[in-house]
Amino acid sequence: MSLDCEFRRAVKHGAKLRFAVCGPSGSGKTYTLLTLATELGGPIALLDTEHGSASKYADIFDFDVLQLDSYDPLRLIELIDAAAERPYRVLCIDSLSHFWIGKDGELEKVDRAARRMQSPNSFAAWKQVTPIHNALIDKIISAPLHVLVSMRSKTEWILDRDDRGKTVPRKVGLAPVMRDGIEYEFDVCGEMDQENTLQVTKSRCPKLSGGVFPKPGRELADVLKEWLGADTAPGQVRQTPSDAPMTPVEPNKDGHLVNGVGGLQAAPGVPQELASIWKRMCNPRGVVKEFVGLEAEMERLGGSMGVAEYYRILRKHGVDHPKRFKASQLARLCAKEVFGLLEELRRNARENESQVPSGAIGADSEAAKICVEVS
Repeated sequence: MSLDCEFRRAVKHGAKLRFAVCGPSGSGKTYTLLTLATELGGPIALLDTEHGSASKYADIFDFDVLQLDSYDPLRLIELIDAAAERPYRVLCIDSLSHFWIGKDGELEKVDRAARRMQSPNSFAAWKQVTPIHNALIDKIISAPLHVLVSMRSKTEWILDRDDRGKTVPRKVGLAPVMRDGIEYEFDVCGEMDQENTLQVTKSRCPKLSGGVFPKPGRELADVLKEWLGADTAPGQVRQTPSDAPMTPVEPNKDGHLVNGVGGLQAAPGVPQELASIWKRMCNPRGVVKEFVGLEAEMERLGGSMGVAEYYRILRKHGVDHPKRFKASQLARLCAKEVFGLLEELRRNARENESQVPSGAIGADSEAAKICVEVS
């Protein structure tokens, strides 16, 4: 039996973006979708599941909207096709979570199927709903226009320290409200916090991997457009790869780090070392690796008391090991607090080196003094 096995040079031609952002209420998901959609170029269509909330931005952005009160994923498949048949270049789905937990959504379909089957569990019912979910994902991936979606995230209140060292409550997002693994279906997926800062958690564009974007807009869109539009004819060699990783450079005149790819900046007030740690925490393995490094540095500078403080901070953030973090946002907040204590230990160590003869103080006794001072 003969098979068609003719491989061809892979080229990026007419690529369409699949972008997802998740976060708690008030983190700026809708505004971010409309900002990126505008930068990508209209016309823009938006499916509104939030009872007209997107239309409040009608005086800022130019887009068409369709408000929904039923969230059947089969209906969403039809709407994606309808948008593709019209002259829209970008479709925003705000939010995809409703097609999971909302009226007529996937979870409701499972409940109905289980009742029809009179089954004590939902496993059999999922056999009916899973093909619908897969068909929806296939439609999002194959649609001939840019598809940008928002997703709600489960939220939790934690205690954090502000710039003055005062303990304040902060609302953070956990996993997106959607079927597990949904983020892997998109080219770029990120989480937003209450300060409207986007942390890229998954990216097929290497320049964006682990990136942090305060109030994401043109800078993020420019990198995405460059990546999407990088057409190379067969046989050509690109002299300056558009997918080259971002390389940090010196701070600009405002003191903010700029990546040299069009103005991508670290969040104001975030030290370069911490920003680099966050960037490498783009997957569970990266989270564990960075925390292992932080623990080793705490032990080097603070001895057993430094390690004790490290685990105290982990427990404060609800875990006993970094592999147990359920969301990268929580991991980053915990890393920020560990890093803050580490900086205190470093400052104290430098002061002690200049004031105390080498070997005059035992590591653990000095560490106990330092950790009491900074906790």
